Amino acid sequence: MRIYLIGMMGSGKSTLGKELAKALNYTFIDMDHYIEEKCCKFIDEIFRDYGEAWFRAFETNTLKEFKKMDNVVIATGGGVIKNKKHKEIMDGKCIYLSVPLDVLEARLEGDETRPLLKTKTVKEILEERIPLYEYFADIKVENVNMESAIKEIMEALK
Repeated sequence: MRIYLIGMMGSGKSTLGKELAKALNYTFIDMDHYIEEKCCKFIDEIFRDYGEAWFRAFETNTLKEFKKMDNVVIATGGGVIKNKKHKEIMDGKCIYLSVPLDVLEARLEGDETRPLLKTKTVKEILEERIPLYEYFADIKVENVNMESAIKEIMEALK
């Protein structure tokens, strides 16, 4: 099975994903890091050098590569839901890690590595994306406490 973690930047997809993969004895993949390795550039450099449209196209191809894998937990990039066609490609369990705005803002305060935060606020991005996260989600879990969130996910996967 492929488990896709979706949610805002700062929602804990990578941190929780590593622990969830351990609990399931699955392989963990951080999609942004995977893309950075393939491109030999950091995400913010990819956005700067090639633009968001190019990055999103590369993201689509990366998701297609993941379809060949099994027993993986994939922490997707926060914007993977911007292309509704990705829902078809992400054929596994899609888990939305929901986090309250104030918690996201605290987690992301001073983070200079997020290209979209240079042009929009966390609140603007969240309001734009919530309906998309909910559209993609098979399971929605609030991730304020990682242990509780993992327990809830494990129950939902049974």
